[in-house]
Parts: sequence; C-alpha cells; structure tokens
Amino acid sequence: MYVPRHFQENDRDQLLQFIRDHSFALLVMTNEARVPIATHLPIELQVGDDGVARLVGHVSKANPLAALFGADLQGLAVFSGPHAYISSSWYDHVNVPTWNYLSVHVYGRTRALSDAETFDLLRTQVDKYEASSACPISIESMTEAYVRREMRGLVAFEMTIDTMQGAAKLSQNRDDANHTAIVDQLRQRDDVESHRVADEMQRRRRAGTLG
Repeated sequence: MYVPRHFQENDRDQLLQFIRDHSFALLVMTNEARVPIATHLPIELQVGDDGVARLVGHVSKANPLAALFGADLQGLAVFSGPHAYISSSWYDHVNVPTWNYLSVHVYGRTRALSDAETFDLLRTQVDKYEASSACPISIESMTEAYVRREMRGLVAFEMTIDTMQGAAKLSQNRDDANHTAIVDQLRQRDDVESHRVADEMQRRRRAGTLG
C-alpha cells in the first residue's frame, strides 16, 4: 500500500502486536484468472522459536479461497485499527479534510494445514475467544468426533509472513496547536473510534516529545 514516509510504521514488534490486537482481518488472494477474492475472518499470529512469523486461520471449504491455499500465489492480509474522519474546519488554516487511521498489510504465501494442525488451531481460537465468556466452552467440552466432523467443512491455512507494511496516519505532520485541536474535536464526538484515534494521537505525540 502507499504510505507517505511520515506515516510509515516500521517497528516489527509494534506491527506484530497490532496484528495480535486486531486479529479480525481481510484476507485477499488473486486466482489464476487474476480475479481477486476476499473474505473477513479471525487470523492468529504465531511466532516460532526461529523467529519466523506466520498467520493461521480457516475458511469454509465452499469459499473459493480454500482452493488457492498452497498454490504458490501471494496472499494479502489486512488488519485494520481505529479510524476517524478529520474535518478541515478544525485547523487554524485552510486545508482539505482527511481521514486518520491505523492499518497493517501482510504479504506472504500460503499452505493448507493438516487435520492435526487444524484441530490444534481450532482449540487455540476457541480458548482465546471464549476466555472472557461467563460460561466458556472448549474443544474438550465437545466430543472429538463432533469437532472432526465439523472440520470436514473447512480448510485451515498458514501464511508465512514475507513482508509487512504499517500505516499510522495520525496527524504527525501537524504542529502542536493543530494536533491538539484535532484531538480535542475527536474527543467531543460520541463514537468509540474517534476516541481511540485521539488516544493514539496523544500517546505518539507524547512519546515523540519525551524521546
């Protein structure tokens, strides 16, 4: 993706943490006819002892993406964070409106997982997303036969991360007065996304000042 230099996020650890924190992603692959196919799904990050980072997830077997895993075609996983519209009326000078946002794009090639790997992935995902439930379920609370029967309808995959691009477009190019005005206006809104963008803008500006 195109990211101006002052909005680029290049710290690997921060990019990986962003993926962990925003794991519901958009997976895009292009088939041999050069038709892009996309689907939304939860994707988990795994970093091996060798330091190699991988993404794992699963889709319905009926999803056209399922036939592309392992076909030596590059995939793209898009992880999106908070975003908010920025009105140019908030500046002390004439300018155009814009949009502030955080995003990470991950590129890599895929392979289909084995049944054993798929079973382990399902256990990991259920345990992760059930952790905050009042009455959490687990793979173990179902019969193994039932889980394996359900597995027939899906295909799990692994994407080895080749390239990551991070964008943190948070008004870094504005002076302190206009930066503060944007934060103040975002906080006057009643939506969570605007407040989250304001929080991240302040955190990064303070970190830059302290550094």
